[in-house]
Amino acid sequence: MIEQDLADDPYAQEYFSNLLKKAIDETKAMFDAPVKQYMLFADFEQEVKERKVKGMPSEFTDTDGKLNKHAQAYFGLFKQLFEKDTHTGSDIDEDKLVKHAFDIDEVVKTAVAEFSINPSEIENAISVKLLPMLFADFGIENAQKLIEEVLKITRLGLSRQ
Repeated sequence: MIEQDLADDPYAQEYFSNLLKKAIDETKAMFDAPVKQYMLFADFEQEVKERKVKGMPSEFTDTDGKLNKHAQAYFGLFKQLFEKDTHTGSDIDEDKLVKHAFDIDEVVKTAVAEFSINPSEIENAISVKLLPMLFADFGIENAQKLIEEVLKITRLGLSRQ
């Protein structure tokens, strides 16, 4: 389920994979309590379905409770690609990263709508629009890394349609 349902969100996929490993270790300690084991995994499954990633800003869920999973995935890319590196984007505040995530989502939606017949043009349009937007905050190399990950998510989304 983690591999399939979260394929379009590498950060959430990594987060829940690590959480699953911890849950498995916990259930081993509950060998004599199968009901507790079941409850633990049922809760875990619900969190995966809802993509409840700890530390994720609440801005990705609208007032109706609907999650913008693509914008959340793009935000997760910032954390996945740049969080461990102190020289790449760590000085950018979370609000700006959230704005970038929504901007990336809008660029991708627009490119898919405009060039839905030609996938290579979709990728071209995304790259052309994102590079100037991300360059100022992340530099050319990191912006290109981020764009490549956005393109992977986009390809996956297009192949699922």
